[in-house]
Amino acid sequence: MRRQLVLAGTIGFTLGLAACSIPESMSYGTPAQAETTTAAPGPPGSNYEVWALDQADTHADGGGLLYIWSGPALRAPAGAQQAADPAAVAPEVYDLADAAIAAGCPVAKRPHMSLVNHGQPYPTHVIVANVASGDIHFFDVETRDIVGCVNVVDAGGIGTVQAHAAFATPDNSMVIVADMAGNALHKIATDYDNNQFELVETLNLRPYADQVGTESVVPICHNFTADSQHAYVTLAGGGVAVVGTGSGDGSTPMTVDHIYPADQVPGIGCGAFPLDDEDIMLTNGESGAQGGDDFLFVFDTSQRPTFPDPVTIELPGDDTHGSEICRDQDGKPWVWTFMRVSNDVNIIDLETNEVVSTLPMGRPFSPDPKPDLAWAANNKMYVSLRGPKPLTAIGSLQNPERTPGVAILDMAADCQSFEWPERNLLPMEDNPNRVTLDDGREVSASDPHGLEIVWRPAR
Repeated sequence: MRRQLVLAGTIGFTLGLAACSIPESMSYGTPAQAETTTAAPGPPGSNYEVWALDQADTHADGGGLLYIWSGPALRAPAGAQQAADPAAVAPEVYDLADAAIAAGCPVAKRPHMSLVNHGQPYPTHVIVANVASGDIHFFDVETRDIVGCVNVVDAGGIGTVQAHAAFATPDNSMVIVADMAGNALHKIATDYDNNQFELVETLNLRPYADQVGTESVVPICHNFTADSQHAYVTLAGGGVAVVGTGSGDGSTPMTVDHIYPADQVPGIGCGAFPLDDEDIMLTNGESGAQGGDDFLFVFDTSQRPTFPDPVTIELPGDDTHGSEICRDQDGKPWVWTFMRVSNDVNIIDLETNEVVSTLPMGRPFSPDPKPDLAWAANNKMYVSLRGPKPLTAIGSLQNPERTPGVAILDMAADCQSFEWPERNLLPMEDNPNRVTLDDGREVSASDPHGLEIVWRPAR
């Protein structure tokens, strides 16, 4: 069902956007095969949904749009690997300002990240962090309604509007929020069964600046060890803080248990992704937007309370952001990193810690896609694509030829290549608002960023 909408009215640099592209008729390797698996295939007999966020305002105070596509619909007809025209599959579209008002919550601004909780066997909630208002909204997966909201502005006396990302611990006892301008982490106690969410603690990271080797300690993203006891936190100026999470109710506070300094983990911290129960990979990639080097780091978490040095893999291209795992037909994992500025995909062999290939994403129908976050489901890789005038991180990199939406990459069975035909571009064009580029041209205001795969029971 497609919802009818009633809509009201960072950092970067300027470069020539000569995107690398190939004709649509060309592809890399063989098409994806059914036996290809991924890091998150879902429980047996399950289906999935694709949730994507448009950060652009829909109301005077903010808002944005939530798009939800049915995975089975994208693969229809029954028995086929993919719909004849996925781009024609109608999503459900929700105005996030209207959703907040209906829930009795503040209208938030700049819905940036959407991440699931860890319900078993399926997630029950999606957590949306709004990076320009400090609001964390909790969505019920079944109803799509906002069922809880927490604001972190002034939390602990230092909270700000820049709630960049909110991650749930694997044990579902808490959500930790990375507050960039606040140089802080905020803890929300979570009771998903009763939709009760309470801000209980703030950890000030500023006292650790000397250990990090930077003037400030700006958390960007984080993820958790399998036992929920530690968070590995990426930092904007380089470095990683390993934080003991304490207890969900805040009675045992968060602690900084180890610092990897910026000269050991250089670049601007970006994403954090568990590889397995023992390893976490972190990407430092916004350095690419400043012309610096990009890296993938792999941390062995099994030796805590000691913290060994990470494996360091330098990445070609500029501005790695999203990263995801493709498992080949033999079960071997390959990391794919998406280079947002240079429009590349790096494929990394974790056995040798080498980049085995770098493939361009630019196409004639999308010459400058700006790939951002990525998640895999079965033999598909879903990638959010930024808008003509980005609202976060790469705002000076404007291009009217952008195609805001979600790309579906058909992964090859050996994980070494992909196909991306034009029919596999899911458009996000429901925001009627327009913005003006620096050169005076008017373009769509749409600017996708947050993306999540939400596994559901088969119906």
